[in-house]
Amino acid sequence: MTNNGYQDFTLGELLNDIRKEKKISTKTIFSSGITRPAYYRFVRGEGEINLINFLKLLHILGIELSELEAVIPILMPETRLLENELTDAISAMDATALKKIKKKALLRFKETNELKYRYIFLRAEIMYNKWTGNSQQLLLVIRQIKDYLDSIDLWTNGELLLFSSITETLSYEEYEYFFKQFLLRRKNHEEQLDPIVLDLLYFGYYDTALNSKNKLNVERATRFVLKRKPNRHNYRFRIWRLFVHAARISLTKDYDLGLKKFEQLQRIIVYIFKEDFTGEFELNALQEMWKKVQVIVHQENLSETVTT
Repeated sequence: MTNNGYQDFTLGELLNDIRKEKKISTKTIFSSGITRPAYYRFVRGEGEINLINFLKLLHILGIELSELEAVIPILMPETRLLENELTDAISAMDATALKKIKKKALLRFKETNELKYRYIFLRAEIMYNKWTGNSQQLLLVIRQIKDYLDSIDLWTNGELLLFSSITETLSYEEYEYFFKQFLLRRKNHEEQLDPIVLDLLYFGYYDTALNSKNKLNVERATRFVLKRKPNRHNYRFRIWRLFVHAARISLTKDYDLGLKKFEQLQRIIVYIFKEDFTGEFELNALQEMWKKVQVIVHQENLSETVTT
């Protein structure tokens, strides 16, 4: 098949066509543990399957991962390719590349009106102005995003990404307002959203509460995060919940006991991820968060000392 033969296909559609050509029944797919809804969302291009299920699917279809190397870039939407360029430019702290990306994204947004291009442009604009020290333009872009998000009744994944791009600039009160309004409007629609971004936003809300150094804010955010029931496969959010439990004990009952539970959690992370870079990332992120817990505890102890 030529490149042009692939251009209107999603990867899921392509693999489903291969399944049909090889006369492999969907029953075989589902018996491997891949659920019917997850498979058909993947085929229709409405969702992605996790890495384990993807590798299972390739095994059932008798496809080597290397065989897809030439096909995946052709199937990948232009927005995804440009978003990958954006990620690379941010990782390399390459302001010149960011300037080119935001110019291209803005042009494509004007041509297509596709929100993903708007997100890429604004994310690139935020990072570019940060790195070049243009604080006035940075504040202008952030204000523009806030006004836009406030005017939308129902956020999609595109608006969710836009929100995620400005969360580090928000106060606790601003974060709470936007995030809770978003969740209220999206009731019964959570399954359609990007779960990874959603997880990050839940924990971002908690992090913002810690940044406020206000125990009442932290307790409010703690109750909110712990109320969410994670999917049984969502190990990352489960780990974060354990962190929130440990922090709550340290902030409200017994600092040493909370610290002990946090140290246990760190050992769990090392065991789960072993040599995986993800484990190192999680440890670093949670250790930075724990420092914020310590600041609040220290602040509380100082206050008690002054009072007595």
